[in-house]
Amino acid sequence: MLLICILAALGISAGFHGNRQLSTDLTGSVLFLDSRMLSSSPGSGRTVLSTGEDLFWKECPAEAPQRIMSMEQGEIFFCEYFSGPFSNGTGLMVSVPGEILLLDLSGTVLSSLSTGEFPGSLCSDGENIWFISSRDGLMKRLAMPTGRIDVVDLPFTPVTVEYRNGLLLIGKAEGGYSISGEDGNHVFDIQDAFFGHFSRNNTIAFTRSSESYGCETISWETVSFDITTAEETVIPFQQESSDAQVAYQSDYDDPVTHFDVPYMHQKWDTPDWFNGSWSCGPTSCLMAVQYYNRLTPDSIWCSYPSGHWSQWGNYIPAEYTFLGHTYDIQGESPGGTWVPGAHGFICRSYQGAGWNEMIWWTSQHGLDSNWLGTTWSACTSELDSAWPVTASTTSPFTGGHILLFNGYYDNHSVVCNDSYGNQNLPGWGTLPNGKDVVYDWPGYNNGNTQLGISQLFSARSEPLAAPGTLIDDRNLGYRKLGPCEYWHEQETGYAGYSWWTYSTGAQPDTCSVEWLPELPSQAWYLVETYVPSSHATATGIYHVNTSSGWTTATVDQGNYSNQWAIVGSFSLSPSSAMVRMGDYTGTQGQYLSFDAVRFTEQTSIEDQNSASGSEDFSIMQNPVQTGSAIAFNLPEGFSGTLEIYDLTGRRTACTETWTIPGVLPAGVYHAVISFKNTDICQSIRFTVTD
Repeated sequence: MLLICILAALGISAGFHGNRQLSTDLTGSVLFLDSRMLSSSPGSGRTVLSTGEDLFWKECPAEAPQRIMSMEQGEIFFCEYFSGPFSNGTGLMVSVPGEILLLDLSGTVLSSLSTGEFPGSLCSDGENIWFISSRDGLMKRLAMPTGRIDVVDLPFTPVTVEYRNGLLLIGKAEGGYSISGEDGNHVFDIQDAFFGHFSRNNTIAFTRSSESYGCETISWETVSFDITTAEETVIPFQQESSDAQVAYQSDYDDPVTHFDVPYMHQKWDTPDWFNGSWSCGPTSCLMAVQYYNRLTPDSIWCSYPSGHWSQWGNYIPAEYTFLGHTYDIQGESPGGTWVPGAHGFICRSYQGAGWNEMIWWTSQHGLDSNWLGTTWSACTSELDSAWPVTASTTSPFTGGHILLFNGYYDNHSVVCNDSYGNQNLPGWGTLPNGKDVVYDWPGYNNGNTQLGISQLFSARSEPLAAPGTLIDDRNLGYRKLGPCEYWHEQETGYAGYSWWTYSTGAQPDTCSVEWLPELPSQAWYLVETYVPSSHATATGIYHVNTSSGWTTATVDQGNYSNQWAIVGSFSLSPSSAMVRMGDYTGTQGQYLSFDAVRFTEQTSIEDQNSASGSEDFSIMQNPVQTGSAIAFNLPEGFSGTLEIYDLTGRRTACTETWTIPGVLPAGVYHAVISFKNTDICQSIRFTVTD
């Protein structure tokens, strides 16, 4: 999908072509030569090269290969994606996966040099090529005559590099630049800068923020830095109007990986009374936690930008308790308002997020969280495992902003949940449009907002499986409801985890769980629940939404330990099937477990009021008189076990024959046969009368 917007701000220096000024906007997606617009294609203002005689720039048109444009010749080179153009002294060079291509000034490929990776930024003095390895977080030097590659030691993670007159201008992952010699020996630093490049007359031009509000930069200034005298000349950022139309591609096909993470906007999905402008860190961490369905919904009505419900926004500024931790520490929000909750815990020391506090909060919610560094490989290895990554970032729009990554592309663009909106479009912070936006990794130009990476943080747990015929607490079909302070997690049960709470003696339910399966067809299903070995003593009341309406069954969990217990056999429809259990049992203070529920389609079900036989599995007589032996027709060649369960789920008989003595008291029962060495089972519901 394409979005067209009108360019409203120019003024960032993109260099010079002869004596004429090159400029772009904050997105780097427009290029002007003095007042003449050369391009409004995404990325056109970010990678610009003047050779004196000609001017070259990169364009990233939507739904077309990336290309190099020449002011004199038009399009001279195209490729699905690449980095460049850069100068190699006499011609051009670009990087593609695995190699650096050397081109003449007409775009013809003359030769190639192997790198074994895909660097985003490179430069040359004619004999050596310096390039940035995003994979390793290193700067490397390639000797052009021999192809030998050496690492240039640096005390920081580099993201861009540019060469002039024996000096390297090296962009840092955390923001700003270092000026170094050819061997990486440090000369001096430039702090809090972006769009840095060697200008003319021995100067460096860059842009920096001059005023911020929360995570958002609201004014900028351009700076000319004299390398010889170390003096700065500040030029106010030029706010000029333009009728230039810039196209932004808001989504892409074929990411390497992408998974859905629930989205929250830090301003518009938090309570109306709370200003969430400083809450990017808490909101991003909360999105990571809710990807794993940890906290129960605490829905609030939010009025802006239009009325809507927010399931988890109240956790940001309000006190709550979860897994034994009470989040009552106060943190400052705009206007001098101090609040508890996730914001208070994470933003206790600053007007923004503390990195250690982000890790502590995420870990206390049951995730494995730690520092990951700043490299592309560290990020993508997490995403390949379907683990989201929270990231402390910078960009032309912010000096510090926390994002959540949930996908990436081969071209080094990342998919993000940006809790403040979409930085690619005007109005960042005013619209709830930050779900699954695409930004560029530091040093890469694919036509999107280019990030700086200050630090990455893990948020690991077991990703939720898609719903099926078995719904566990690590499935998307498992929905936990009620105040999160009453829920307790234990490392026992199906697949090693389960939730429990205390039973209540009075209605209505305070806490409950809904199991929502994905069933293949309308049929009869044997419904079973897994009972863990601890915190399971109450008799649970299971409500089942059958094809003909709701019905109820009970299971005495005290009779089981790490076992499946039968809830019953029911006719279920794929469109409405649900099992629900609440904490009301009629008896207060017992342990009640909420673990897995599975639904097994029955190959043959005998109607409970019919005495007719079935060639698979049937009962000889139904109902059965108390004291009478109960006989069954078993499938031909049957080898397995016949079990009888009452309506509480208690097993009352177990045999490998087709008949049982008349010892069952009056009541309703389930007969279940399980075939040896298979997962196949069949069941019948029958009645014993007085």
